[in-house]
Amino acid sequence: MNTSKDRILTKKEVAAYLRFKSTTSIDDMIREGEFIAGFRRGKRGRGWLESEVKTWLDARIDERNALMAEIIAKKSNTEII
Repeated sequence: MNTSKDRILTKKEVAAYLRFKSTTSIDDMIREGEFIAGFRRGKRGRGWLESEVKTWLDARIDERNALMAEIIAKKSNTEII
């Protein structure tokens, strides 16, 4: 990964990127192990590489697509019977 051209996103920017209404959702997801923790930017700040957030989001989309394909396949199999 070439991080020299990769934007560092703040928590607020990550929330906007993911279309969350607040940053609390990000905190909750990190605590539950459902989202990448990012990295420390100073004493209190956190940052996320835009490419890592995009990769995380793409993986969620792939999971959804696989689940939908499985549901469609099961539905097709039951309609044949």
